[in-house]
Formats: sequence, structure tokens, C-alpha cells
Amino acid sequence: MSYNKFKKLEMLRTQFGINDIQTAWLPKNLLLKTATDLLLTTLKEAELEALGTEKAKSESVVVPILKELRRTNLNNFNTFSGFEFNVDVKNGLNGFCDFILSSETQKLEISAPIICLVEAKKGEIEEGLAQCGAEMYAAQIFNEQKGKPRKAIYGCVTNAFLWCFMKLENNKDLLIDPNYVPLTFTEPQKVLATWQWILDKSLANE
Repeated sequence: MSYNKFKKLEMLRTQFGINDIQTAWLPKNLLLKTATDLLLTTLKEAELEALGTEKAKSESVVVPILKELRRTNLNNFNTFSGFEFNVDVKNGLNGFCDFILSSETQKLEISAPIICLVEAKKGEIEEGLAQCGAEMYAAQIFNEQKGKPRKAIYGCVTNAFLWCFMKLENNKDLLIDPNYVPLTFTEPQKVLATWQWILDKSLANE
């Protein structure tokens, strides 16, 4: 079994004792970030693309958002896309991850993961929640094995236009914010602000 075999949150409860808790844990009034002209131009071009597949959405929307975050947070984190992340094969915590953000900026391999991002299959956010939760749990175990435990691991599931943010605390409580953060081709600011807040918390190990 691998990460994408986790289809339902019940599997996390049964196998790892993880409690999925739907609760509004994100701050409500975040300071909006100004999007760069480069991102706005990229999203304007994306509006003309055929975004009917997960790959197209990733290339045209998700990756530009992550690149924007990287540009405005130079040398603060590294992004791994499509990397194999094998932590516990016996329990299915292995396979390839859509995106993992690491606090180690100079590494060529995944080290000290802080945020996991999963792209929703067929555009349905709910279809990616269990997979993202499994990757987050694996990231927490990985950090502990490397002697770099964290107070929380953050995660996100997106279909490019809705972004569901998650937080794993104490290796057992998976907080899922039901207030999905929207993104449009002309207004990515709310998503950027949420990402920035989570990145700040992650880097501060909060």
C-alpha cells in the first residue's frame, strides 16, 4: 500500500489512531499579501488554458502559487515535487508525494519536511484528505527519526481553486478546516496570505 491507497479518513483512525477533527483553526482576518505582477500574469494566461486535468491545474495554478511563495520567502524553504518519500513501507507510508515543503533549503533530498500538499483527484477535495493526512503523519515520524521533532505538521489539499488546510498535532489529532480558501485567476491573495501564515508557523515550529 502507498499514500494514494488511503481513500478515507477512517483508514487513518483504524490504522494509526488519528482523530480527524473538522474545525475552523485558521485565523479569520489574515493580512492579505500583494500578488506580484508575474503571478497575476501567469494566472491570467492560465485562464485561457484547458484545465480539465490534475496535471494541467498543477502546472498552471498550483506550481505558480508555490513559486510565488518561494520568491517572497527566499532561502526559507525548499520544495520537492513528485519525490519518493518512503518512511514505513509495512504500514503503507511510502510512495510518491505531490509536493513536500522542507525547512532545509540546501538539501537535494527530502529533509525536515514541514508541509505536505496533495492535489485533489478528479477535483474533489474530500478525495485527497486521507492521503494528505497519511503523508503528514509520515512526515512527523520522519522528523522524529531524524531527531528533528515538530510541534505540528501542516498540510493542504487543493483542486487549484479551493484550498483545504490541515494541521496534525501530537501525532493523533488531524485538524481539517472546513472553510476552504478560494482562489480565482484575478484574486489569489487569500490563498497567499494563508500559505504565508502557515509557513511562518511551520518555520517557527509552532
